[in-house]
Amino acid sequence: MTEVPSVHGREAPSLSAWRAPLYVGWQLTNACDLACSHCVEESGPGKAFKDELTRAQVRRVLKQLRDGQVPYVSFSGGEPFLHPDLFEMASFLAAGGASVKIETNGNALTRENCSALRRCGVHAVQVSLDGAAAGTYRRMRPAGDFDRVLGGIRRLRRSGVALEVNFVPARFNVGEVAEVVDLAWREGACGFYTGRLIEAGNALKRAGMAPTREQYRAFFGVLKRKAAEYKGRMRVCYHEMGIVEELKYRTAHPAALFIILPNGKVKLINALPFVCGDLRTDSLGEVWERFQRGWRSPKVARLVAGLERDPSALSRLHRWVDV
Repeated sequence: MTEVPSVHGREAPSLSAWRAPLYVGWQLTNACDLACSHCVEESGPGKAFKDELTRAQVRRVLKQLRDGQVPYVSFSGGEPFLHPDLFEMASFLAAGGASVKIETNGNALTRENCSALRRCGVHAVQVSLDGAAAGTYRRMRPAGDFDRVLGGIRRLRRSGVALEVNFVPARFNVGEVAEVVDLAWREGACGFYTGRLIEAGNALKRAGMAPTREQYRAFFGVLKRKAAEYKGRMRVCYHEMGIVEELKYRTAHPAALFIILPNGKVKLINALPFVCGDLRTDSLGEVWERFQRGWRSPKVARLVAGLERDPSALSRLHRWVDV
């Protein structure tokens, strides 16, 4: 999934200052070779949308992003390496000046693929690593192979592509975060990213998955110390807000970022159901205008305000609603 950068505490420029989003998170497919316990998108084998973009539609969207001079694009999923046009898409945008990142579970980081990423001009690859050992890792990703992912990470670094590591906390792995930060550093990562578990999608279906309040307190204490320890060597980035607090903040301070779904529809943010356009038929400019209006919609404000009373409303994030 595409993580939403937290800007809490910083006053961002008004969205109207930009003629297009500064950052696009593009979920290329909802198919994945894993079925992870925490997955917000509920991706997995055989979970591709029936109406995912055709090659011609993909090229139309790519051209709009390039012509609109969107500076940052992140490809995610599902698993982006399952999309047949991943390398062509990355190369097209990178050649146009965009900084391209890929968010992956790491299973497809073969020597050939890592070399191709380098040739395509991919800026960075963010690999999910949710444990310091194979047993913990498999609890989050039951069909995952910890050693295979570590091998892929090493091939990626040898190819010269920047590595980032993403860690999703759960009650059973939160105590390993210090070890995973250190592991990321030893493997050559330039950044480590984490935050609270988003209790939506698969995670919402699993009672008792989220860390306790005491675990979170210790977790963020460790991250604060690790950020200081690795300052100037590796970015240790984390956001302490829960998803409800984050969404409340976003309604007042929307980021210049939107999410493209595998079928071309565009969401305000991946944790909410609101759709502001369809890049199969709408122009990037039209969708960007609707995106800005969407954040001012009373429907959005009402749903976010009600989340404190009923957090389970996040379960409706895949029942799309136009704004």
